[in-house]
Amino acid sequence: MPAYRSGDSLVQIKSTGKWVKQKKERAFDYDKINKKSWALLISFFRYYPDYLLDLLRAKNAEFGLELIQRIMLRVQARYQISYITGARGLTKTFITVAGKKIDGILFPRVKVRYYAPNQKQSAKLASQADEAIRQNYPILANHWTVNNDREEMFYMTTPYGSEFAMYAPRGDNFHTVVGEEIAEEGENAFNFDKFESDITKGHRLIRSVNGKEDRTCIQLKQNYISNASSRNNKAYSVYRAAALDAMLHGDKYEGFCMDVPWQVALLCNIRSIAYYKKEKKTTTPDVWAREMEVRYGGSEENPMISDETLSRSRKLTCAELEHCGDPNAIYVVSYDVADEDGQNNAKCGLVVLKLTEFSTPSKRDKYKGQFVYVDSYAPPKTAYGHFQKLKAIWQRFCMDGGQTTYLLIDCQGGHGKPIVEECMKPTRDGSRPLACLDSYHSELEQPNAVRCLYPMKSGTKGTADPEGDMIEYAQIECEQGNIEFLIPNALDGVEQYKRRHGIKDDGADGKIIAPYRKTEELVGQIRNLQKVASGQTIKEVRKSNRVPRDIWSAAKYALRIKWRLEQELATRHNKAQSSWAAEIEKFKNGGLPQSQPVINNERSRLIGLRRR
Repeated sequence: MPAYRSGDSLVQIKSTGKWVKQKKERAFDYDKINKKSWALLISFFRYYPDYLLDLLRAKNAEFGLELIQRIMLRVQARYQISYITGARGLTKTFITVAGKKIDGILFPRVKVRYYAPNQKQSAKLASQADEAIRQNYPILANHWTVNNDREEMFYMTTPYGSEFAMYAPRGDNFHTVVGEEIAEEGENAFNFDKFESDITKGHRLIRSVNGKEDRTCIQLKQNYISNASSRNNKAYSVYRAAALDAMLHGDKYEGFCMDVPWQVALLCNIRSIAYYKKEKKTTTPDVWAREMEVRYGGSEENPMISDETLSRSRKLTCAELEHCGDPNAIYVVSYDVADEDGQNNAKCGLVVLKLTEFSTPSKRDKYKGQFVYVDSYAPPKTAYGHFQKLKAIWQRFCMDGGQTTYLLIDCQGGHGKPIVEECMKPTRDGSRPLACLDSYHSELEQPNAVRCLYPMKSGTKGTADPEGDMIEYAQIECEQGNIEFLIPNALDGVEQYKRRHGIKDDGADGKIIAPYRKTEELVGQIRNLQKVASGQTIKEVRKSNRVPRDIWSAAKYALRIKWRLEQELATRHNKAQSSWAAEIEKFKNGGLPQSQPVINNERSRLIGLRRR
């Protein structure tokens, strides 16, 4: 029978009859470990921080660490610059806060500054992450004291001088910088100007031990976490590019860059499939591609309209739900028809383009185009249903009976032809019927019809409206600043609209905000398109087939009317006689008398000059 210590128990194996010793769990006395062993253990935890969390995990913890969370912890611990693009629900904030708590213990006196586009929201998230750590890893949390936890500030310290702060005043000094949601766009865009002028300037402390640089510490560490954005965003073109370049071409542990889509969180049991099904139903394809599939929008090669140009063009503050009352304004209601039987997810795209003549001499033959209203909806079941919805919107933007409000309908696929015919029939409400600009279906024209209807025939070959010409025109007009889209800050746009129209209650906010939300879809559709060569012309190709292009098609068609009106405007200006015309006429022959004899050849011209 084997010898055993007090507290152990003996168990007999029935199959063999042997007695074996079963050890009892005992508390480990860490004071007996020598300094070298402690140093080895600390260096191990610095390299594998997830193992330290495993040891510190509470018995009643709600969750543990999954594979992708362990990878993120190790990446942020080992590399000087890391950029993690992750899907929503990946616990990026929780992992980052937990990692910085470990750094503050294993590297005493390390100061971390945490910056985000919305400090109020991020302070709350950091506070929630700290609370989750206290519940699941209480031993780790007990080493930190939360000194400030208020609306826009989260600040905690350790007794050994480590700091974690949401705020970095100008002139501050710290070892590590964390950029959360660095690629955020829209209403709460990441403020790179403040980040680079105030925050990164203080990122200069080098950790030292006994007056010498600590060579075991990753100095000047930068950790960035975010969802995806447009490729033109500075987070992608500068910070992510720097991390990727350091990963591919830099020294060991200099940089690491990774993109983590939603499937990883699902396979790692961090989130359930029900969560992602709900998100897919409630978000647009463009938002889903960025926030869940972690796909950076736009294109670096041959974009339809560059992200920089799109950002400059989004300066129209106030949407319009009806005619503005300016008699000189021209409106174009453009409609891209979707076939309900062809694609179950297809929608009809509708935009309203407002045209006003430029007053500057340099643009005397141009109109300023403003997309004041944007919408998309499931296609009605009948052509008459299309007509009813479309005619109601067209009438809202009419002022003089429709003479300066054009209605454009896509007829290339054949689905728009019945709608055009419905528009030309005698109306049931007593309003005037419509007629086509170019005498299309002249046999259906009714007496006293409003000639404002334009059936669009777009295509690459042999069509009245070449696709390549429309694409080039749209790109040039946007680059020259002749096109404006609604601003990305929808709440600010609603406030501007209510102020302009004297609206004080909030009952109509849902109706007012709709064009701003749909403009976001339009911009996402544009970013998903690339220009490619097609014979002697160009065409557009979608990067992701899940992102539609119905609203963009309607916008592109509306610009065709703008182009036609500008041709007429230029012709009208050229025909107008200037007040200097009579004086110019006197000197058009160099001031010589009009009765000067005609000289037939060079020799006779020289002889004639000598005689004079």
